[in-house]
Amino acid sequence: MSARRLALLAFFLFVFNVAVNLPLFRRGEYIYRDSIEGGYASMAAFFSAHPNPWGWNPTWYCGLPAQFTYLPATSYATAAVVRAAPFLEPYHAYRMIVSAAACLVPVAFFLLVYSFTRAWRWALLAGLAISVSSPLYDLITIIDKDRGFAYLPWRLQVLVKYGEGPHNAGLMILPLALIALRWAARSAGFAPLLAAAALMALVCLTNWVAALVLALCGFSLLLTFFDEPGFSVRRVLVAAALAYGLACFWLTPSFIQTTALNWPVDAYKYRLAETQRLLLFGLAAGTLGIRAACYRLARDERYLCWVLLGLFQFGWIALWHYEGATQVIPEARRYAVEFEIFLLLALMEILRRLWLRRGWIPRAALAGIALLILYSAAPQAWRLLTEGRRGRDPMPKDWTIEYKLARKLAQLQPQGRVYVTGGMRFRLNQWYPFHQPGGGFESGLRNRRPIDMDYQIRTGMNSKPGEESKDAVEALRALAVEYVVVHGPRSREHYRDVKNPRKFDGLLEQVHREEDDVIYRAPYAWAILARYPELIEWPTGSPLPVYRNWIQAMEDPARPKLRTTWLNPSEIVIEGPTPYGYAVSLLVTHDEGWEATQDGRPVRVWPDNFGYILIESQHADHARIHLRYRGTREQRVMAAASGGVWIFALGMLLGERRRRYQS
Repeated sequence: MSARRLALLAFFLFVFNVAVNLPLFRRGEYIYRDSIEGGYASMAAFFSAHPNPWGWNPTWYCGLPAQFTYLPATSYATAAVVRAAPFLEPYHAYRMIVSAAACLVPVAFFLLVYSFTRAWRWALLAGLAISVSSPLYDLITIIDKDRGFAYLPWRLQVLVKYGEGPHNAGLMILPLALIALRWAARSAGFAPLLAAAALMALVCLTNWVAALVLALCGFSLLLTFFDEPGFSVRRVLVAAALAYGLACFWLTPSFIQTTALNWPVDAYKYRLAETQRLLLFGLAAGTLGIRAACYRLARDERYLCWVLLGLFQFGWIALWHYEGATQVIPEARRYAVEFEIFLLLALMEILRRLWLRRGWIPRAALAGIALLILYSAAPQAWRLLTEGRRGRDPMPKDWTIEYKLARKLAQLQPQGRVYVTGGMRFRLNQWYPFHQPGGGFESGLRNRRPIDMDYQIRTGMNSKPGEESKDAVEALRALAVEYVVVHGPRSREHYRDVKNPRKFDGLLEQVHREEDDVIYRAPYAWAILARYPELIEWPTGSPLPVYRNWIQAMEDPARPKLRTTWLNPSEIVIEGPTPYGYAVSLLVTHDEGWEATQDGRPVRVWPDNFGYILIESQHADHARIHLRYRGTREQRVMAAASGGVWIFALGMLLGERRRRYQS
């Protein structure tokens, strides 16, 4: 089939998906309030305003390096759209990008099927099946109960209800990367290698789940095609190495290590126990067993073998979570999307193979499987095509309690941090760049103490009887919190995760009430003069940090006060007297990229036992301490290495084209 016809079919499939899912592109807030989409939109808003990847992000978790906030692809794509169309809100721009990616997922898999089979009709059927049907609703009871207010295929349901935008974006790029990888393995020249490497790098810079899916699919591709004539394993490995070189400016060793260590903790306390080891062994054994069976029974059916491997791998991971209540790997539930797609691909390929066979047995099997698919998919497709906007149209943000409270906070003009809980902590920064002790995603955190303190404030778990409120107020002071938002039991906020929502009554000033939600004001300080016994600490084995001495130093009326000003996300100025015998304790997370000067002279900066910044100030009647986050040496080295790889790759590509032109 000609490239023009293929492009027209792909365009048709994309337009069909956009037309069916037009509500996904509309401005506003989804009715599902347990979605984490606001967290991704908040990151997009931050990078739209502050695109420096080696700067500091002060808006989450008492601050963290901007690079460690999350993977960059969707955030920077949003930033580019907002710069090109300033009339768009970052949240709406982000929504349109991930919705477009979700509509392109069936297109990408249509191209994948065609690249392997050269059967455009069956590839189009696979794309349409992925577009409208969701066999998971018939296979997994828990997922069936999670359908929501209106029917959507599961991959779109997790986008709308749970905010899986980067996952859908990575899933859109994944088939293109696999097509390019197979092309690179079967072709000569550098251009195929660079195309495969660039697409694989883009998957890894979009979403961690998609990156692991790429790794499994790539391994299965090698396992299936390594003995195919003309297939070069060496070129696949070179493409993978080149992909890391292209992406290592962001995927530094410390970033990968931090994410790997945090992922099990954040995935419902995943533990690599004996059960997980057995299940991982079963995953490996099943993969090798299926490949051996394919080699023996259907040696030439390589695409079918590869699809069956993907079906087994993602089914093994997802079904053990949903049916066995056991996680094979962290966040195993998220791989149900890939399980469903590979199930549809496998069914379509089996139907295609039966169609090519003669005899009544293949035809009867073909008819039976086709009727089974139609019985499941037809009602789903009908609902998707006829329900229209019902249950899928976003509502204006002004209707939500989260935005009403955020707008009131903006009117109060916070100078310190803002403590919010539940879904509001994800959404707050998509509207306003307030600093929070909480945030959206913990995967990049090296200092997890703010999370521990947040849990203590919400639950009072480790407080002695009668001291929960006092401990919570002291913790807020140690987090430099100026305003506290508490959702009562009748709040429209989905989570309402403060166990005792009235714990601050009488202890903090109430400045606003909206329905059953209250905003309190708390005394705070970004920085104080402190002696070493007065620093915040969290002794090993202690259920609570020790910050009583720090609070007493903060409240000491005889002690000189310091004024703290944020010049921008990566620069802070502290002004005031700095007597002998005192250090400056700044309630911002320390990182090796911080540098400080006092009146133009460098001064030492190091972390205290809590992970905050300590500054070795010099005696002065009025000092001006300037802190700037410049990034780390590792970031600069890896950025230079990645830049070198890009220059090398582009040079090789241009040289190859020049030689081809001359010949």
